[in-house]
Amino acid sequence: MRLSAPAALLALALTGCALLRGPEEPRAPLPEGWDTVSPAAFEELLAREFAPGRPVFFEREAYELLTEALDRMDTSSVRAALVLAHSGHEVSSRRLMRRLARRIEGPEIGSDAGDIVAAAALPRFPHAAELYRDKLASLSVGRSPHPDLEVRVECAVSALALGDDRPVPFLLQVLRIDTYAGQADERDFAVSPQTAWARGRAAYALSRRAGIPCAYQPDGSIADREREAMRLEGLLLAAAPP
Repeated sequence: MRLSAPAALLALALTGCALLRGPEEPRAPLPEGWDTVSPAAFEELLAREFAPGRPVFFEREAYELLTEALDRMDTSSVRAALVLAHSGHEVSSRRLMRRLARRIEGPEIGSDAGDIVAAAALPRFPHAAELYRDKLASLSVGRSPHPDLEVRVECAVSALALGDDRPVPFLLQVLRIDTYAGQADERDFAVSPQTAWARGRAAYALSRRAGIPCAYQPDGSIADREREAMRLEGLLLAAAPP
């Protein structure tokens, strides 16, 4: 069973408190069955093996196995990203960042789920703003963004959460996909028929940054989506420095 990006993000959010820095533990092996148990058992494994406030520093072999799983871009990649995220250790965060920095686009819809989880996880680590804010922003805007739209959006969401507003114009362009106003946008990304998730994440991040409830509906009418995009643009760009 494939764990979708939204489901994986929910699993990450439910136990985000485990990512607090605490006394470093000795090197630990990977939890047994992390890549073979059922989805329900995997969620139980995360809750059981990773206690809040206690970072887990894995053995070198464990980190290599998790890195290999990230590169497979399948269900095991999502699980590897979640295990690294829940470990809460800075070495784990570096593995996630290293994977994103490779800028690899998957061959199938859903191949990017592990990378999406990696991007969502990084702001939860200690010192994330200092270590990863600029790197996440560079994966969302600039000369060499991530080629996968969904991963790029999640990198932008995380950069924004860490205090970098540079991705705002890009996220507004994502909101304007399939609207009349969006036809005038000069995009540096390709648009696929499946953009509802990316547009929803962009709307969530922009609304949070503007300090308002998210009213954007990815499946709403063109007029409603265009109106909400214009409202967010007015709130966020009008107050931005020239």
